[in-house]
Amino acid sequence: MQFSEEKISKIISGKIFELTFKKISSTDEELVDKGILTSITIVELAVGLEKTLSISISFMEINKENFNSVNAIKKLIQKITSSK
Repeated sequence: MQFSEEKISKIISGKIFELTFKKISSTDEELVDKGILTSITIVELAVGLEKTLSISISFMEINKENFNSVNAIKKLIQKITSSK
């Protein structure tokens, strides 16, 4: 299933809000560095995105670099979906 970049960003931001009750002000906002996402919420977010987007995120891809901003998460998702 293909989603536009804007739709992917909205899905990511929505999932982050569901988990943290915090709205993201910018797609470049540092989610881990600012304490918005923790190791637990990163895993919960990854699982939620897998279910919503019908993708599989490898354990090795669940790290601070890939989850520190909406843009970083979107880039990871695009990499995963382009390799399908």
